[in-house]
Amino acid sequence: MVEGSGNSADAYYVISPTESEIYKAVGQWLQSILPTGMGVVQGQQNRNAAPRDPFAVMVIIGRERIATNGWTYDGKATRTLTEQVQVTMQVNLFGPASSNQMQVVTALWRDMQAVDFFRSLGVPIAPLTTSTTRQLGFETGERQYDDLWTVDLTMQVTLTTRLPQQFATSIPINLVEVVTAYPATE
Repeated sequence: MVEGSGNSADAYYVISPTESEIYKAVGQWLQSILPTGMGVVQGQQNRNAAPRDPFAVMVIIGRERIATNGWTYDGKATRTLTEQVQVTMQVNLFGPASSNQMQVVTALWRDMQAVDFFRSLGVPIAPLTTSTTRQLGFETGERQYDDLWTVDLTMQVTLTTRLPQQFATSIPINLVEVVTAYPATE
């Protein structure tokens, strides 16, 4: 979907999948592998209380271009730009048994199960690697310690942007006799 005309400084183009769609897809995957009832939320959201234990928090912490752009043309009015990007998402698991649950997350992220899950959603995400899992000290608002395990999941995301493109529908041809139009000079 193209937003804006492409002719003014305020025009912008929508990238697909959006950041929101990436969060939604990874969140659905986490919900499919974590215990029933475990909350999964996007981090860095103001005015939202944390769910009750156990829960997971997702935060995109990096994007890196990993390939040269590709292009396709529809021959009418659109050029589609394709970009391969490595997206890194930090996943934090809070609550009892979060260590065991993190083991499930890292094991399945590197398994065909995750690949098949994203393919079934039709979202252009391919799981790549995970960082080492880490336990962090976490103190709640009630000054109680809580289990917190964290990992960075990396994925390849194929982003597409549709741009307006002009195409020639006809080409006027004027024949010019070169010898007459451009006589030799000596």
